Amino acid sequence: MKRNIPNYKRDKYIFISNLSEVTANKDYALTLKRDGYLLSEYYTDAKSIDLANYVKKRRNLLISDNGNFSRMKKIARKFEKNGNVILNKAISEQKRTGAVSEATLAERAALILEINEACSHVESSVNFNQVIEEQFKINPDYMIGLEDFNITVIMMCGLLHPVFEPVASAIEKHQLASVKLFNAQAQGDFGSQKQLDAVNKFLVLHSYDYASAYQAAKIGKQAQAEGYAISFGGPMKSRRWITSLDMGGEVIEFGEKLPEAYLIAAAIAKGTNDAMENDLPLHILGVGTPILLALIGGLFSKSRAISIDSTAPFKDAFAGKLYGSRSAFMKMDMNKVAAYQLINNEPYTSRTPFFKDFEQKFPSDWAKLRAALGVTSSSNVKDVVKDLEENQALVEQYIPFFTKLRGGDDEMIRTLRICRSGHNYWILKNICNSVRRRMDDNKKLEKWMEYQVDRYTKVGSKKWSLAIQYCMEIAKR
Repeated sequence: MKRNIPNYKRDKYIFISNLSEVTANKDYALTLKRDGYLLSEYYTDAKSIDLANYVKKRRNLLISDNGNFSRMKKIARKFEKNGNVILNKAISEQKRTGAVSEATLAERAALILEINEACSHVESSVNFNQVIEEQFKINPDYMIGLEDFNITVIMMCGLLHPVFEPVASAIEKHQLASVKLFNAQAQGDFGSQKQLDAVNKFLVLHSYDYASAYQAAKIGKQAQAEGYAISFGGPMKSRRWITSLDMGGEVIEFGEKLPEAYLIAAAIAKGTNDAMENDLPLHILGVGTPILLALIGGLFSKSRAISIDSTAPFKDAFAGKLYGSRSAFMKMDMNKVAAYQLINNEPYTSRTPFFKDFEQKFPSDWAKLRAALGVTSSSNVKDVVKDLEENQALVEQYIPFFTKLRGGDDEMIRTLRICRSGHNYWILKNICNSVRRRMDDNKKLEKWMEYQVDRYTKVGSKKWSLAIQYCMEIAKR
């Protein structure tokens, strides 16, 4: 029997952690204070199956991904270099002459054909029956259905950049292919019919802007789906900058270059939301940015339930990025955070249970580190950051929570892996709680979102703050 969506109140707006021993450790009870987990078929083995069964017994929401993003990234790596060459040439030509040359457009078309062939080859080699069987080994509540690979790969290779003026109709065949694959799966063409009838199946909608997202959601109505999964993997990988955003005929001009990732994500969300004529649940693949998480509830206002997953909390923790909520919902460089705390002579504190647990086990001594590095109230932030990077032995000795993750399996490093990623997760969990409390009142939710955007713009970098302000405008349309 299928679970209702939402089955529990927390399922209405929930952040889902990727399942691993860092996020669900039987020997570390604090890790289990999560609400839900996702496990990719690509990484399903005996150990992860055992862990999945364990968290399922604790009434966590459990989602099985089809593992295709890993496959897509492998394909994209073969073409990204050539794609970027073509993209840069197009941008240069557009600046110089006002238009992309026919020769460059022909190169783009030829590379897209190569990508189509590569995707078809990989898709034909995937054993769909086996993928589905692997997904069911964890007895999921939701499963991400089969899909076409092309759109995400083409986007990751830069070939759907606005400079090419792509049109949604050009990718319609790939969106229809996803629906066809999904329906074949739902009808039992690849086996596991009885289990498929008993699980909530999510159709993946692929797009790259407002119009293509609107088209994807319209086409998606042809699927026998209990929900939609929106792939933000391509958009959130973008490191490009754009000066305008096409919102389906209406073009928003920024007047300056702004980072693409958040803006494209907002446009895709808006397109999907506008096309939805039902309240089907949504699963958002690949969003772990705190401020964007705060806006998604408004961007997808028609859905009755939203779940969001990302590897970002762990990856950011490993890379030295801490999430914060005190001044704003931010991602912060931990060395810069530590530098400011040292200059202001204020020990870092956090209300997350993960930080408190780590601090109890491995207490910090900010005063001694301040003295050892010779930091004063007039010290330069960049100089202190450099000192922290070059004196990791002192950092590990006096403020271990800010230690650069190194090799080894000693107790401190094991605990740090769990607690720093857990700290980041907890910030996202609290954002979800805040959104969920307001989702039944659009005015309250909008007011809260405006407040968070205002806090962000006061402390965030100018370009990213402007991008977030535009995202808020898109959410309110």
